[in-house]
Amino acid sequence: MTLQYQWQLADELPMIYGTCVCIYCALQADVKVGSDVYVSLGLFSYSAVVTLVYVQIRKPVFHQVAYAAEVAVIVIRNTMHQIEIRKTNIRAYTELVNMFWLGIGSFGGAFVLWNIDNVFCNELRALRTVLPAPLSPLFQLHAYWHIGTALGCYVSIVYQQYLRLVKLGTIDDFCVRRLALVVPYIDRRKKVA
Repeated sequence: MTLQYQWQLADELPMIYGTCVCIYCALQADVKVGSDVYVSLGLFSYSAVVTLVYVQIRKPVFHQVAYAAEVAVIVIRNTMHQIEIRKTNIRAYTELVNMFWLGIGSFGGAFVLWNIDNVFCNELRALRTVLPAPLSPLFQLHAYWHIGTALGCYVSIVYQQYLRLVKLGTIDDFCVRRLALVVPYIDRRKKVA
């Protein structure tokens, strides 16, 4: 580990907090008015307990398991939403599935590269010293972790926005467009006069 412990916490704990926001969105996607205070309190409590335990035990595996549990909740709940939407709106279902797999692929690919970087750190460092300077950054696999997770987070946010529009019944006013044929964003449909 290259970060001092307090900076490692500053890197990892916001992942727990931010993912709680995504869980809230997934659980509350079909709520028309207001919000469920119990969901908010439960997620706040989860974040607090994870923080307190992690500060005390100082084991990165605890953080990884806590984060994986959150991701599992999101994946399961969003899969349930997709199954429900497939019955009524195949276009919306297709868009959601495409974003779902882009997000999963981004996170999954980033996770694989991060673990390769962890396991083969010394070998990759040695390889970078013998490569020409322009090629050396290509083997900074931890950097790809940040790029992949950033894309995955962004796609997750767009997914939740789109899901919310579907659940509110206003999706016909919007469409998904893509930057560079990959990165999705939601745009308001042009009204035909």
